[in-house]
Amino acid sequence: MSFKILLFALLAAIQPCIYAGDTNSPYLKGGKIDAFYDRKDNGDFQVNSILWSPIFKGGHGIQVSETGGQDINYFGGFARALLTRPELGDLILGAQQVLQGDRKQTEMQGEYRLPSGLGFGGGFVDRNLSDQDIKFAKISYRNEWQSIKYIVSAQWQRFQEQDHSGGYLALYNKQLMASWGSDGEQWRSTLGYVAPDQGANKLRPAIEIFYVDNTIGQVNGSKDMMVTGSLGFRKGFLGHKSRLGRAMGPTGVEFANPLGYLNPNFNRRLTAWEVGDFVNFRFIHKTLPNTGREETLETAIYPGQLLGTDSLANALFVGIGVPARIRGKMASAACWVITSALITLNPALGCNTILTAMIPLSFSV
Repeated sequence: MSFKILLFALLAAIQPCIYAGDTNSPYLKGGKIDAFYDRKDNGDFQVNSILWSPIFKGGHGIQVSETGGQDINYFGGFARALLTRPELGDLILGAQQVLQGDRKQTEMQGEYRLPSGLGFGGGFVDRNLSDQDIKFAKISYRNEWQSIKYIVSAQWQRFQEQDHSGGYLALYNKQLMASWGSDGEQWRSTLGYVAPDQGANKLRPAIEIFYVDNTIGQVNGSKDMMVTGSLGFRKGFLGHKSRLGRAMGPTGVEFANPLGYLNPNFNRRLTAWEVGDFVNFRFIHKTLPNTGREETLETAIYPGQLLGTDSLANALFVGIGVPARIRGKMASAACWVITSALITLNPALGCNTILTAMIPLSFSV
């Protein structure tokens, strides 16, 4: 089955939801349309667009090189084919593709979950100019015991003609979440906390520690740790549903935050100034295979929200970003001060725009 045929099938699968009722149908409420532009110092830039809804999540992006490299196009989507028939369970189907010159990477995956919580899934990645193809199959089970929800999965994965066994476990309640798992090529773990909701415009701290070790398999990759926090969590990136997409790995098939093996993909990671209100931060530490490391610190502060003003000033923030590359005792870094406005265009649709201005600096030690 070609990628285009499957992508058409994904769109066809959501038709019953679209025609489930009038425009007040709950299957059309919620979600977002997101457009993101990012330009590098060397002139390279990226444009990413997302359509996010209860029944379909997908998008397209392009990375354009101004330094002689080949442009990268990527697109894909995930659909919930049984959303209007919950008595039949849940069926999630996904397809993604990355194109760069003659290189083509295609990924397809899906999972069917019975109403009892038992699930069966699988998928594959095909790379036409590489031997790093992937196939996987999985069994999962999700349920709740008292106030604790849990998900456990066992899986088989074939990578470069080698078979690996693995699985993932996630435990969470309304405030806390912890997960751990491995697929044979990497292992990952998350720990998250979300404070109780005290109402609109109130402090609600949230934090997540996310760790991935890519050194355990045939490909010696990096070790990555990302810590993200906010004093004003509302929804999205730091919530448990979104965290499950990162926690359960590339085979998780978690519709709330659908990921996969391919990179880049349409489901971009939110920037530090998008994860919450009041004060946000993110720290990323990456240990490279050559013993070097990269570190990034990003912050965003909303002075108007901290002062309790009720005006457009609440949308203004000031941020600082410091990325650094460290080899031995030498470090080079760039620092920028960001002033920005996050302006709500239509609260009913949840449509936002972000305007930013950056003052770059650089230093080395």
